[in-house]
Amino acid sequence: MYRYHTIWLFTAALLIAACSSDGTVSEEKKEVVEERLPMTFSSSLTSSTAATTRSSSLQTLYDDFKVGVWKSFGNTAQQNVMDGYQVAYSATTSKWDYVGIGTQIQRYWDLSAFPYEFRAVAPHFAGATLAADKITLDVSSRPFKAQTLIDDVYNVTDAESEPCVVAHVNRQKQGDNYVDQDVIANEEINDVSKTVATREVRMPFHHLISKVGFRIYIDDPQPTVLDYVVKLNNITISAVKTGFISESKTYTATAAQGLGTGTFASSSTSNEFILLQHRLYQVPDDNDNLVDLNLRNYLSREHTFDLCPKYLQQIPQEDLKIHIQLQMLVVSTPGGTLLETINYDRLLSFNRTVTTGDLFTWEPEKRYIYTLRIPNLQAHDIYIETCEVLPWDEAVQSSDIPIEL
Repeated sequence: MYRYHTIWLFTAALLIAACSSDGTVSEEKKEVVEERLPMTFSSSLTSSTAATTRSSSLQTLYDDFKVGVWKSFGNTAQQNVMDGYQVAYSATTSKWDYVGIGTQIQRYWDLSAFPYEFRAVAPHFAGATLAADKITLDVSSRPFKAQTLIDDVYNVTDAESEPCVVAHVNRQKQGDNYVDQDVIANEEINDVSKTVATREVRMPFHHLISKVGFRIYIDDPQPTVLDYVVKLNNITISAVKTGFISESKTYTATAAQGLGTGTFASSSTSNEFILLQHRLYQVPDDNDNLVDLNLRNYLSREHTFDLCPKYLQQIPQEDLKIHIQLQMLVVSTPGGTLLETINYDRLLSFNRTVTTGDLFTWEPEKRYIYTLRIPNLQAHDIYIETCEVLPWDEAVQSSDIPIEL
């Protein structure tokens, strides 16, 4: 299952407010404030966590986010309750708050004005535009970047590769029930205690980019003969596509698309983009000394060598091919005589008899793990045995911050 980091909103009573001409709620009537509970923000990993021990998982990466909230969404009475509000984490109070940041004032729920629409981007920045029909992210100063791994060095950090994440929840009243829909994941959330008007509303943040990983193993044609070593040498794995997006400064998603499956404008492209490159691999032995990798220790899908354990964060792409070039050195014994040099250079497919290469797609918030198999050390045989498609399953943030409610 997806592991989401969530923003919780607590419900209250009626919203009585004056409205500006543009449909944005502009102020609250002071004489009715004391009759209502405010709309506040906090964070939690699970709905079952006790209120006094709830944790702020978002804060460990971003200490603020930008939120747009609409009531009576899609109706003629639609109003913008929070127009790109900045919600910041306070280490002093251990809470998320928006009141008093600039001209932002306290907001309250109007239980007669469902459905409510919640759209958020973390972190808060001027280039994030939250509109009723779409969102636009202008990240010119910190663009989305494709991650590469060259000789064990990543070109950008995970945070630099993915400058922001988004959330999108629609809350509707169905009879006496309140139904919260995670629009990006297309699933209902917080589906307990639906009849309780003051229950919490959860906003899971979602990744906009993909992750890609590669593993490799060989078939050993002579598992009991000789003490030879098969070294993995000079490997290059590339993505091949006309107009491969290696960097994007703009992301746009319409409500019809879904905010998590928008379009990355291409600001730098390449027809072949190197994802991973490495010279001779070395691994620690039992004494933690570095020795040349021996592929004879990796002989099945259950025992593969992981070429990039942290995976590579990538901008989502469609219709790309994967190109692999590698060299293997067969040596009589560790440090012994070179017996054979085997070279591979081909576009990868699931069928080893097909050399034209298959087309692949990387979707946002998914992790693709390609397992490469070399049967019987034959130079013409290298192919993708399987591709696991999984959720990210890694936290955007990892540590917990206690929140007092």
